[in-house]
Amino acid sequence: MTEQIEDVIKVSSKGQIVIPREIRKKLGVKGGEKLLVLTCGSDIVLRKAKGVSLDGLGERIDKVVKEESIDVDKLVAEAVAWARKSK
Repeated sequence: MTEQIEDVIKVSSKGQIVIPREIRKKLGVKGGEKLLVLTCGSDIVLRKAKGVSLDGLGERIDKVVKEESIDVDKLVAEAVAWARKSK
């Protein structure tokens, strides 16, 4: 993937950005369409969410859980305990 500067935009005080009309038109991004927000080091990447299935995401999560030896039951128990404390 070749990087190319298309425009410079400003983040609002509420953390919002506007994707310039020319770029939305060029990439076919419509109002209300969902975008994925990804990070790569200190970079922020926006990607169209089309073509991302729940099954695909589930498979990717499964892979990371196995590779990192993450104890999902422990994480869920910790999340429940935290939620109960924060009430």
